[in-house]
Amino acid sequence: MKRTKDINIVIGIGTFAFAAMAAYWFFWFVVPGSVQARTPVDPDFAVYMGYELAFPLPDAFIALASLIGVIGLWKMKDWGFLSMLLAAGGAFFLGLEDLLFDLENNLFLPFNGAAFIELAIVIVLLTLGTIITVLLWKHRKELIK
Repeated sequence: MKRTKDINIVIGIGTFAFAAMAAYWFFWFVVPGSVQARTPVDPDFAVYMGYELAFPLPDAFIALASLIGVIGLWKMKDWGFLSMLLAAGGAFFLGLEDLLFDLENNLFLPFNGAAFIELAIVIVLLTLGTIITVLLWKHRKELIK
C-alpha cells in the first residue's frame, strides 16, 4: 500500500517531535539558561525547576512513541498508527498541563525570550497533536487491518 501525502505529513511531524524533544532536553541540561523561563535569582525558581524536571520521562515517552510511529507509518503498519496516536495524546496532555502551569505561575510575564519559548511549546504541542489525530483518523481504515 502506498503512503498518502497526509501520512507523509504525519511522518514529518513525528520526526520533528522526536528531534525537537531531544534538542530541548540537550539544551536544558548542557546549556543551562538557554531554554529555561526562570533563573536561579527568581523567587519561584525552585518550584519551576521541580515542575520542569518532571518532564524528561513523559517527553521521552512521546519522543519514543513518535519514533516508533514514524517507522511504523513508513512501513504502513497498524502499530505505527497506534504509536503515533499515543504520541498525539501525550502531546495534548503535556501541552494543556504546561499551559495551566504557565498561566497559574505567570511564566508568560514578563514576555521575554524564555516566555516566548514556553508559549511556543504549548502552541506546537496542541497544534501538532491535533494535526496528527485528524490526519490519522482520516486514514484509519487504510492503516488498521
